[in-house]
Amino acid sequence: MSSASSENKRIVGIVSGNNTGKTTLTECMLFNSGAIDRMGKIEAKNTASDFSPLEAKRGFSINSSILNYQWKNHNVNIIDCPGYLDFIGQTMEAIKVIDGAILLFDPKASIQAVTEKIIEELEGKNTPVFCIMNKMDQENIDYFAAIENIKKNFSTPLVPFTIPVGEGEKFNSVIDILNKSSYIYKQDAKTGTKNEIASDLMKEVQNRYNELVESIVENDEELLEKYLNGEEIEPKKLSEVLKKAVFEKALIPVFSISASKNIGIDILMDYINTLFPSPSDFKEIRAKEINNGNEIAIPVSDSSALCAYVFKTMADPYIGKLSVFRIFSGTMKPNNSYFVSGTKNSYKFSSLLKIQGKNQTEITEAGCGDIVAVAKITEIQTDDTISNTDKTVELEKIIYPEPIFPKAITPVAKGDEEKINSGLARLIEEDPTIRTENNLEVKQNIVWGMGELHLSIVKDKLKEKFDIDVNLETPKVAYKETIRKDSKSEYKYKKQSGGRGQYGHVLIELKPLPKGEGFKFEDTIFGGAIPKGYIPGVEKGIREALLSGILGGFPVVDVHVNLYDGSFHTVDSSEMAFKIAASMAFKKGMADASPVILEPVMELDISVPEEYMGDIIGDVNSKRGKIISISAEKHNQVIKASVPQSETFNYAVDLKSMTQGRGIFKQKFSHYDELPHNLAEVIIEERKKQQDTHE
Repeated sequence: MSSASSENKRIVGIVSGNNTGKTTLTECMLFNSGAIDRMGKIEAKNTASDFSPLEAKRGFSINSSILNYQWKNHNVNIIDCPGYLDFIGQTMEAIKVIDGAILLFDPKASIQAVTEKIIEELEGKNTPVFCIMNKMDQENIDYFAAIENIKKNFSTPLVPFTIPVGEGEKFNSVIDILNKSSYIYKQDAKTGTKNEIASDLMKEVQNRYNELVESIVENDEELLEKYLNGEEIEPKKLSEVLKKAVFEKALIPVFSISASKNIGIDILMDYINTLFPSPSDFKEIRAKEINNGNEIAIPVSDSSALCAYVFKTMADPYIGKLSVFRIFSGTMKPNNSYFVSGTKNSYKFSSLLKIQGKNQTEITEAGCGDIVAVAKITEIQTDDTISNTDKTVELEKIIYPEPIFPKAITPVAKGDEEKINSGLARLIEEDPTIRTENNLEVKQNIVWGMGELHLSIVKDKLKEKFDIDVNLETPKVAYKETIRKDSKSEYKYKKQSGGRGQYGHVLIELKPLPKGEGFKFEDTIFGGAIPKGYIPGVEKGIREALLSGILGGFPVVDVHVNLYDGSFHTVDSSEMAFKIAASMAFKKGMADASPVILEPVMELDISVPEEYMGDIIGDVNSKRGKIISISAEKHNQVIKASVPQSETFNYAVDLKSMTQGRGIFKQKFSHYDELPHNLAEVIIEERKKQQDTHE
C-alpha cells in the first residue's frame, strides 16, 4: 500500500450537513476511478459508504466510512462523514487526520448548523478546503449568488474554479475556468468530453479567469508585480503559487457539480490531485515523548520514526474489534511490535488491513499518508498514538463535545442488565460522545448522548449488534427532603413479650443546617440519662431514618440532631431498642419542623446567536429558571442560567428547536432548592400511589 510515494497520496474528508450528497459524491469518485463497477444509490441501499444494516434502514450515514481510489497516479483515501450534528464526534475524528476537506452545499438550502460547526473545526485546524455546490441540476439556481450566500461563514475568500452550463434538467456541462476548458457529460459516462466554450460565454469565462488569476497572484509579490505590468506568467509558477495558497488557506476553490448525475466530478478529482496537499507537504508532525513529556518534531517521511493516530474504532461482526489509524510518519509491517500510548504497552500487530467500506484486505506494508487498521487488539482505544517501541510518542487528543441528552436505560427482558453494560461499553469504544452513568441516588443507569437521534441510534445499535432490546425513558429526579424550622421530639420504645423486653427512650432536638452541610449529630446527654454504650445506636437509628423522609421517601439532608435526654432500663434496654426509638423520634420531630422537598438545580451555559436571545430568555423563565448573566463570546451571546434539573432533561431538543440547531449548551450541578408547594404536592401524591401499588 505504501508503494506509492507520499507525494502522490491524498487524505480527504467529505463533510457537511445532512442531505447535501456526500455519499453520492463518494460513489461517483469510486465509480469514475474504477474502484467499483457500478454506482450505488442511497434509495437502493447499496452504496459503498452506508453499508451497515442500520444505515440502509434509516437512509442516512450514521458512521464515517473509510474508502480509497486511484486516480491518475494518485492514491486517495476518503473519509465520508455523517451529516447530523448528533454524530459530530465522528466528523471531528476525521478532521484530525485528513489533509484536505471537501465541504458540500445544497445551493437552494440555507446553511445548516452542523455545517457552521464543521467550518469552525476546519478553520481551527487550518485544514485546506474545497467548497462544492452540489445538486446543480435543480431548477432556478443562481450559482454565483449561492456562493455569495455562504461567503459570510468563512474567513477565507471563496473563488469559483468551475462554471455550470445549463439549468435544471439541462445542466450537462461544466467549464474549468483556470484551464479555459469546457466539458459535456453524457449519462453513465465516467468523465466529461472536452468541447468548445460557447461563444456567448467566452466573455464571462475570461472575466472569471482574470479574477481567479488575481486571487492567485495576490499571494506572491513577484507574480503580482508581473501581473500588474502585463507580463506573461508561466503556468507552472502559477500552479505552484495556487497550491501554496490553498495549502495556507489563502483561498478556497469552489466547484459546481451534480453528484446524482456524475457531472463535474472528474474535474474535482483532478484538482484534488493537483491542489490538495500530500502528507509530505506538512514537513513535520509535532508529538510529545512519552518518557519525559517533551515536544518534538518528527519529519514526515516513510523513513522517520513511526507516529500513527487511532481515530476510529469499528466493531466488525466477523473479525471483532478494528482499530483504524492514520500514519503521519514512518512505516509499519505485519508481525512487528508497536507501542500504544493509552496502555503504555507494546503489542504485536500480526496483520495490517486496508479498508474499503465494509471490506478489509491484508497488506504487507503501510507508510506515511496511509489509513490502515489492526484487528483484535482489544486494548487499543480511539485517540491512542501508535509508535516504535524504542521511540514512544503521543499526539494531542481530540476534545470531544460533552453529551447533553440523558435517558434512563432499562432492559426489556429481565436479567439483561449486564448485557446492556457490555454493549454500551463497546459502543463507547466506537463513539466517545456517548457516556454512561450509574446514578445510585435514583437507582437508574443513565446513558448520555448528543441528542434525541443519537440515543435512538444507540438503542438500535444495541439491538442490531448485540441483540439487546432496551427502553429509554426520562430519568428520575434525585429529590431530597429537609426541614425549615426547629422542633423537639420524644419517643419511648417499649415492648414486653415474655422474658427480656425492649426499652429505649430518647428526646431529640432538630435544627435546620445551612444548605449543603448534610447531617450533624450531637450528644448533649448529661448525668448518664442514657449510657454511652447506647449512643451509637441512637445515631444509627437517625442515620437510617435520613434515608427516607416523611414526605416522599426521599433522603433527608441539612439537619442537625441533638440528643439531649432520655431514659433506659437496666435489663430491657439494648442498642437495637435505642436505634428504633431514635428513628421514630426523628420522623415524629421532622413532621413538626416544616419539612419540604428539595430539587436539584443545574447551571446552564447557553451559547446562541443574538437573534435567538429573546426566545431563550423567555424559555428559561418558563422553566422556572433564573438568568445569572449574559455576555458576548465570538459571534454568540452566552446566557448563564440556573434551571431545575427536571426541566433540563429535554433541553437539548428544546434548544435545537428554538435555534434551528445553532444553540449549544453545557450544564453542571449547582445546588438544591426548595420545590414549589404545588409541585411538591404532585410529587408526594405520585409517591403515595407508587407505595400503594407495591403494597
